Amino acid sequence: MSGGTLVLAVAGIFGFFVGAYLAATGDHRTGVMMMALGLMFQVLCLRQLRQARLKDQHDARR
Repeated sequence: MSGGTLVLAVAGIFGFFVGAYLAATGDHRTGVMMMALGLMFQVLCLRQLRQARLKDQHDARR
């Protein structure tokens, strides 16, 4: 797992939790936007993990 993948995972978790806190404490619009941004980072992280797995499978078949 590369460093970029880890950064995306941490940014996604942090962004989602900050968004949930903001949405719960009153700034609803900003909180929802932060949660959406966190989920986007998580999707990008999962995409990179899937591409790495497929590359490893392809390399193993050679």
